[in-house]
Amino acid sequence: MEGDRSWMYRRRNEMGYWNNQFDVGVESFLDFAFSQINSMFCAKNMIRCPCTQCWNREWHHRPKVRVHLIKNGFMDGYLIWDKHREIMGRK
Repeated sequence: MEGDRSWMYRRRNEMGYWNNQFDVGVESFLDFAFSQINSMFCAKNMIRCPCTQCWNREWHHRPKVRVHLIKNGFMDGYLIWDKHREIMGRK
């Protein structure tokens, strides 16, 4: 997955309204993470949840991860998705 990931930490725009780029980015993240089926990164159709509450420690199904990310946002500094099979230097 390539590109600017500043959307990960901008759930709201500068006027305080919901940022649609965040929704699109969350779906892109989920598509990437759940494409790793049958690996140590996606087991039993669950992934580690990178929200601020779970910090990649809890495993959840896609709908729950989406809700957590919308509600809580991404954990700080998770720009390389190494817990979701992204290799450093190959975004």
